[in-house]
Amino acid sequence: MTVAERGVIMKKLLWILAPMAMAGASANAATITGLFNTGTDSNNVALVGGNGTVDPHYSIFSSTSPGFAGQQAVTFQCCYVADDADSRWVSLSANGNPGSNVTFYRLSFSLAGLDPTTASISGSGGSDNAGRIFLNGVDTGIDINGFSALVPFVLNSGFVAGVNTLDIRVSDFGAPTAFRIDNLTGTASPMSGIPEPAVWAMLIAGFGLIGGAARRRPLAAA
Repeated sequence: MTVAERGVIMKKLLWILAPMAMAGASANAATITGLFNTGTDSNNVALVGGNGTVDPHYSIFSSTSPGFAGQQAVTFQCCYVADDADSRWVSLSANGNPGSNVTFYRLSFSLAGLDPTTASISGSGGSDNAGRIFLNGVDTGIDINGFSALVPFVLNSGFVAGVNTLDIRVSDFGAPTAFRIDNLTGTASPMSGIPEPAVWAMLIAGFGLIGGAARRRPLAAA
């Protein structure tokens, strides 16, 4: 086999296997880390303790009630659908006061190494009184209103590379106030460009066949 013939075969092999390599790199969705339900610990298990237990994940980004911005949300339950082992209701304070305000609660998470265009997050939520979901500062138009049941939601656009923010705007019309996020999970495909191990094996095997053919050709001619 001449050098030119080997070059032609290698090009054809690359044309066949390259799309497979790229597809293999993005076929398997990865779990988005850093997504936590409200009122949970680092293992996403409901916090132990009474009202006022600090939520380590959801911070108070802003509030029309002064003095709360920059603090962490705390657990609060009075009369809402029951907390469980996976999530708890959280608020500005241990007694759900003050009311009659608009407060943004924030959860930050990262998509490092993941393709933001393939990201999707789902969960369920509720609020006292009106809750609205914002992703990276953009209003998604999704409401999670009411506190007698949790409302399911899905986010599948608006993600960015690197750090993302999930904000819950809670508008309260009279104390107490609180909100809850449950069943929060998400997936995204790894960034393309790194073939899967199985695809690497196919590429190596293909090049091996070319090399073997090149070695056998002169022997056959002899």
